[in-house]
Amino acid sequence: MVTELNVTPITRRRFVQQTVSATAALSGRPTFALAGARWILGEREQNASPLDAAAIRKLASEISGHVITTESPDYESARLVFNRAFDLRPALIVRCASSSDVARALDFAQSRKSPLAVRGGGHSRAGFGVCDSGVVIDLSGMKRVEVDQSKRVARAEAGALVRDLDEVTQRFGLATTSGGCPNVGLGGFTLGGGEGLLMSKYGAACDNVLSAYVVTVDGRQMEASQKSNADLFWAIRGGGGNFGVVTALEYRLHSVGEVLAGALIYPAAGRIPELLQVFAKFCGSAPDEMVPLGEFLPSNEGPQFINHVCYLGDPRTGNDLLARLRALKPQEEVRAMSYWEAQAAGFAPPAAPHFQTNLFLRELNEAALAAIATAINDAPPGYRVLIVPFFGAITRVAVGDMAFALRQTGYEVDVQCRWSAPAEKANAEQWVKALRDNLKPFAQGAYVNQLGETSEELVRMSYGPNYARLVEIKKKYDPKNLLRLNQNIRPA
Repeated sequence: MVTELNVTPITRRRFVQQTVSATAALSGRPTFALAGARWILGEREQNASPLDAAAIRKLASEISGHVITTESPDYESARLVFNRAFDLRPALIVRCASSSDVARALDFAQSRKSPLAVRGGGHSRAGFGVCDSGVVIDLSGMKRVEVDQSKRVARAEAGALVRDLDEVTQRFGLATTSGGCPNVGLGGFTLGGGEGLLMSKYGAACDNVLSAYVVTVDGRQMEASQKSNADLFWAIRGGGGNFGVVTALEYRLHSVGEVLAGALIYPAAGRIPELLQVFAKFCGSAPDEMVPLGEFLPSNEGPQFINHVCYLGDPRTGNDLLARLRALKPQEEVRAMSYWEAQAAGFAPPAAPHFQTNLFLRELNEAALAAIATAINDAPPGYRVLIVPFFGAITRVAVGDMAFALRQTGYEVDVQCRWSAPAEKANAEQWVKALRDNLKPFAQGAYVNQLGETSEELVRMSYGPNYARLVEIKKKYDPKNLLRLNQNIRPA
């Protein structure tokens, strides 16, 4: 892990300089492996030009990062993404060390009409961090995190992971909303909105972004904030990577120390509706400081319901609030701990093939509860259903303030199924889609970061009234839709 801790205040100018200029300590010397390149190209997009060895050597000489070809020793590990359902083989991976590297990689891909993917942490449910036969802009070498303690501001490069940001900010007793999985890439997480344990108290990750540094498809390096390129700033806060490659983000920080956190675990066989009704009532009266997450998982004893909780306040008050959940006699693993411990203990499963989708429900009505119960009682072994309640600060931002449009009270429901053998894939996907279809009549949106499928209908549903403005901004910054491996907002 490459992070940097700065105890003394830093200036914005200094951070911008560090972001756009690679240092030897960060990136190492440029490396390049060709050795009689054996290209595994597969099918190219129409009119794509071959990636010839001379052009690749030239690119490698112009960047401070690392060019990885199919012959490089780290190619196999570099091409893998978290969702192993996507086993794709790019022709070239450019592991960037600076914004200038990103600009050169964008120009290289465009000049050869190559498919292009942008990878941060590689956790895209839809496998958007990799592509076949094209170019991958890999930001994982850009992981610096710095804190200005006096201003309560963190500045993080877009290749940093959630754990990188949390580790550095918590040294000062500070935090901002970040993901529940420590291994998730910070850039993609934030650009899609960013849900986490602090969202009911302090809003989504995108609500806490103060500025971003973006490389547009024409190679311009610009700052996006309320004062600079405000339309781009509006769009990237929830609109994903549709408008440019974000190389660094500046976050507002909050004082977060000890929390009451852990899990209440219930056997769920025959009582799924009851458990969900109690969960919904608890969420309906919870203060902003209390974050409950509901999760159904398989166990040797049958389905189990896990109520993850985190209370941002006096543990005694938090314990009093949990009394109604304890009335159902769960197995309990709740204690006072640092916020860093609570984040580090987040859900971090190993990489595996899976299919996931999600919907946003305004309420858990009887029909929705019945659909969830029926599905879980007949689920394949690798299922997971996560229910994320929306209340508090995240719902007090106006829908039109930024691209992220999930601003109503309700429940985001993530439906996932993994498989361990190819023969299990069809059944796993069918199960996810069946539950999705049964919940769809009650849905009023979706969270783009958790969608393992993509379509214009889903994108429109995710952005609701913000979609039309996003299309206009896409036309301005990416009129040819180069950045289309994402939950794509088409420019026309």
